[in-house]
Formats: sequence, C-alpha cells, structure tokens
Amino acid sequence: MYAPPYYRWADEDAALRLAGERNFCTLITVVDGAPLVSHLPLLVDAGRRLLRGHLARANPHAGRLDGRESLAVFTGPNAYISPDWYGEKSEDVPTWNYLAVHISGRGRLVRDADAVDKFLADLSAQEERRRPDLERGGKIWTLDKVPPEKRARMRAAIVAFEIDIARIEAKAKLSQNKPPEAVERVIGILSQSGSQMSEAVARAMKGEAP
Repeated sequence: MYAPPYYRWADEDAALRLAGERNFCTLITVVDGAPLVSHLPLLVDAGRRLLRGHLARANPHAGRLDGRESLAVFTGPNAYISPDWYGEKSEDVPTWNYLAVHISGRGRLVRDADAVDKFLADLSAQEERRRPDLERGGKIWTLDKVPPEKRARMRAAIVAFEIDIARIEAKAKLSQNKPPEAVERVIGILSQSGSQMSEAVARAMKGEAP
C-alpha cells in the first residue's frame, strides 16, 4: 500500500482494532497470475494473530485459499475534503481522508465440524451484539436455533478458513501535511456534517478512536 511517511499508521494494535470493528473486507488471493476477489466479514483474532472466515463452497476462491498468501483489505471511515475548508487563500485541490488496513498471510482450511460451528457461533455472536434493534427489544440470535440436520447441510455448503497474520500495513490519511489551523477547520466541518462516517473521520483527525 502506498503511504508517504506522514500517513503511515504504525500502531498495529489500533489497526487491528479498526479491522475488527469494520470487519467486512475485500479478500484477495492471486492464483496463476490472476486475482480471486471475495467480499465477506472476517473475525479478527488479535490475540492469536488470526483472521477467521468462510466462503460458499461453490465460490472458486474457496478452493484456492489453502496454503496460499491472501490479502484482506479493511476500509475504515472516509470523507471527501474540499480545498475551500483549508481557508480562503488555499491553493490546494480536493482530496479524500481515510483509514485503511491491509492484513496478509497464508491461509489454511478448517475441516473439523465442531471447529467450523465454533467459528460460525463466534461470528454471529459478534455481529448480533452490534444489532441496532437490541435496545428496542430485539433478541440475540444464536446458532443453536438452527436444527442439527439443517446446520449440517449448511456447513457442507461452506468452506471455513484461517489466515495467520504475517504482515499488517495501515494508512491514516488525515490531513497531517496541512497547517494546524487548516486541520481544525476541516475537523469542525466534518464534526457538524450530520454524517456518522464524516464524524468518525473528524474523531480520527483529533487522535481519537474513530
């Protein structure tokens, strides 16, 4: 990932937290010179330095992960930046502020049925905790609500995998190359935008968790 020195994000722990929070990613595996690309949620296990996921068995990508290097691209909050926001005399051009995390490593398939069910339960538990309707009486869904026979059929239709995290590249492009007063103006505008995404960028520009 191209990242000038002032945009490089060296805090791996923070980068992994962002990847875990915004875990719907783009997974890329190059086979015979051609990229296989899938879009999917991954579980980010920072403690064990693992990415855990699953693909439909019918997806050609699923059969090409084992033993190969893959790259997972996680996109954080991002926002358009108008040059007018830097000040009336600005001669800058429009740009985009964003956070992004690239995690790569070698994949392996998970074939044990209990281990696959454990992963599926962990993934659904993570996402269920994020449901916006829980405060309005929503009930947490759990994997044991699926009858064993149907669970076995659905398990057979997917391929679960793990990727050992070998490299983390992270970029935080947040106007670091601009004067402090210009940065403050941008933060103020983004903070009052009414957009959750833009407000998250403003928090990141202030050094807070987005």
